[in-house]
Amino acid sequence: MERFRYAALAAVIAAGVALSPAVHADASVAQQAQALIDSGHASDALSKLDDHLAKNPQDAEARFTKGVALVKLNRSKDAIRVFADLTRDYPQLPEPYNNLAVLYAAQGDYDKARDALQAAIAKHPSYATAHENLGDIYAALAAAAYGKAASLDPDDQAARRKLAVINQLDTDLGLPAAAPPPAASVAATPAAPVVTAAAPVAAAKPAPAEAPKSSEGAARDAAAIAQVQAWAQAWASQDVDAYLAMYAPEFKPEGGVSRDTWAAQRRDRISTPKKISVRVIDPKASDIEDGAVRVSFNQAYTSDAYSDNVNKVLELVPVDGSWKIVREYTR
Repeated sequence: MERFRYAALAAVIAAGVALSPAVHADASVAQQAQALIDSGHASDALSKLDDHLAKNPQDAEARFTKGVALVKLNRSKDAIRVFADLTRDYPQLPEPYNNLAVLYAAQGDYDKARDALQAAIAKHPSYATAHENLGDIYAALAAAAYGKAASLDPDDQAARRKLAVINQLDTDLGLPAAAPPPAASVAATPAAPVVTAAAPVAAAKPAPAEAPKSSEGAARDAAAIAQVQAWAQAWASQDVDAYLAMYAPEFKPEGGVSRDTWAAQRRDRISTPKKISVRVIDPKASDIEDGAVRVSFNQAYTSDAYSDNVNKVLELVPVDGSWKIVREYTR
């Protein structure tokens, strides 16, 4: 198995994917920043890109290069945010999905990495880098599963043989059963796959019961979902002050608009209709980094003039005994 491969945005342009003129707003800035990154000056590149993006927030190439600079600076969490935002604003680009996958894999989150790569391939079926990385992810998932089986049942020789085959795919790195994949680098020529006969399937053994979520974690998720319900209620009752108070000071609106502009837009859109209904359907909470919680749900909105149904995501953090929204987006 080769090291996971990061993507360059230029590849999608060369492949002929149609991009709007806004994507290329100032390609020279991204190119200059990339040159700084390549020469070992990622901090200078990041400063140049931040200055440019303050005036051109929708320049996709500059945003992508910013993500690359953040990776070089070992700021993975910030890089994930940049690439995730690009997948939402420019869903036709497969490269941000690929780089998200590499970052998730470096954290050992192979499920998220797999999902991101599958999204990249769905957008661009001939994208070889994503296919190769997806193969590496499946091998890593297999290694983790076979390693777990071998640790649970030391007599399971079939699992050990399969694990040995998986590890042979990575002669440079020797991927252990449950270790995250190594940091990404420029890929060498892919190694030829190892073909083996399938080992006999062992008799099925009862699977151990999955550990339930801790009471503290369950309570945290319930509190976050309750806050989302309160957010929807404030919106439906057109209590704009209560609605805006649900957002944390560090909340940044999507699309590059300022907080003040966003707040003015929300105040107008909430107070103008004669009647509003907002329903939170099937909310699901999951823990993310730094104690934050992500709540995904179906949002059913109806007013006297408009209605829609979208898949909404709110990310919340604890603030002074309550929960505040730090990010909001639709899928």
